[in-house]
Amino acid sequence: MTDSTCHNPFANMRSLISDPTILPKTEYAERKLENGLHLICHADPSSPIVTLDLIYHVGSRFEEPGKTGYAHLLEHLMFDGSPHLKRGEYDRYCTMVGGENNAWTSSDLTNYWIALPTEHLELGLWLESDRMEGFGVTQESLETQKKVVIAEKRQVIDNVPYGNAGSVIRELMFASGHPYRHEPIGAIEDIRQARLDDLRHFFDRYYVPENAVLVIAGNLTAEETLDRTEEYFGDIERTSSRENFITPSPDSKRTGKRQRVVDPITPLNATFVGWHVPGSESHDLYALELLGIILGSGDSSRFRLALEYDPLIASEASAFIDEGELGSIFCAYAIAQNNRISPHQLEESILCEIRRVTIEGITERELTKVKNRKTTSIAQSLLSISERAERIARHTALFNDPSLAWNEADLYEQITVDDIISVAENYLCAVEPVVVEFIELKS
Repeated sequence: MTDSTCHNPFANMRSLISDPTILPKTEYAERKLENGLHLICHADPSSPIVTLDLIYHVGSRFEEPGKTGYAHLLEHLMFDGSPHLKRGEYDRYCTMVGGENNAWTSSDLTNYWIALPTEHLELGLWLESDRMEGFGVTQESLETQKKVVIAEKRQVIDNVPYGNAGSVIRELMFASGHPYRHEPIGAIEDIRQARLDDLRHFFDRYYVPENAVLVIAGNLTAEETLDRTEEYFGDIERTSSRENFITPSPDSKRTGKRQRVVDPITPLNATFVGWHVPGSESHDLYALELLGIILGSGDSSRFRLALEYDPLIASEASAFIDEGELGSIFCAYAIAQNNRISPHQLEESILCEIRRVTIEGITERELTKVKNRKTTSIAQSLLSISERAERIARHTALFNDPSLAWNEADLYEQITVDDIISVAENYLCAVEPVVVEFIELKS
């Protein structure tokens, strides 16, 4: 008898994540300081570096109308001055010992990380605690970073074919006043008009110990590291000024809206289709993510076979989820092979493939393949101490569960063929999507 697992090199991929000889053990120590800061130390004796990953539970959804882009702007500004650090000194201190740093901002979270040689842990603690201690941005820094952010928006969104697709989809899907209506980078006019006092107020409200998770990961002794970290962060004052965010009403979500974008930089016709799907805490999101991979990721994906190979109507087709705490967006798109292919043809082909999932189902082989692909991605991210620290911080900030950094693969493993069919039917086929068509502006 032939052992079927011999034909599947990923058959035991799930066990890889729990194998301490391949990936680090699920070990960490936690401490909640009196000021509310959540500390986590993850010890990995094999790591030559130490990573500090600091997540603030604030993103663009906490911004007020007319003051969009503040969280992303502050992401830039917090590298450009703090109470005891002048402009440029954060990066100078970091790089002079061989370290590196970066940050990102989403609708819900802002993440800062710094990686240093292990012997320079205290430098990292000092740099990060000084930024949390108070607002130290100057007017000069603000004016500089405004220009940087505006240039970034023009470079990655405004002057890129289909670059504004996400913005248009959000405006169609969410009514005015919904916190997900705008993208994290914000509106150029709001960025231009941002004042130092407004940013200081935003900082004082959200960039505070009780709204943050700090993960320290590396070749460390947990209790000793937590004690040392508390010495740097423990005296930072807790604030009571942060206002609880009010969840928007369901009425502020919209379906069935359509818009055509005629743009001179559009090289080929394209269609983007969006649906409302549940937020981060929903188990259905795991099934939807696997459905997105089945439809749009890889050479054997449904979209690739049906739109790019036979017939040749698309040069590119894919699907992805823009995840959010208050609700997520499932987006599918296709870019035409040539401009004889209309956006309507692309839309019909996308919807046809999704309907086919609900009518014909998917195979166990397809499901196993996408589970293996997702598990491999998780395993690869856990191999990096910095990515592991970020996963721990993110899962703690969103779900108050650091162990999900490792155990998330179990949630994908539980998904069945029926789950995939169910989410396709309930979230995608039963609701009219929003549709954005891109066409070339002809001279």
